[in-house]
Amino acid sequence: MAKIKSESTKYITIKESEYLQMVENTMLVEALKIAGVEKLPMYQAAQRILTDKRVEIHIKPLCSRYSF
Repeated sequence: MAKIKSESTKYITIKESEYLQMVENTMLVEALKIAGVEKLPMYQAAQRILTDKRVEIHIKPLCSRYSF
């Protein structure tokens, strides 16, 4: 299991497979940035949505059956 520290100094526990998937996705995004994907309109639109905080990212499960 891996633990991720959030901004409020709370920890969440994730499975090793989820952690490895997150690392793999991060590496893929970095490789795409090197390849020049940042210049594409689709990437810029997604980046604007995230920076404008129009999408909420929850770290707590929305359904109690997924909580530990």
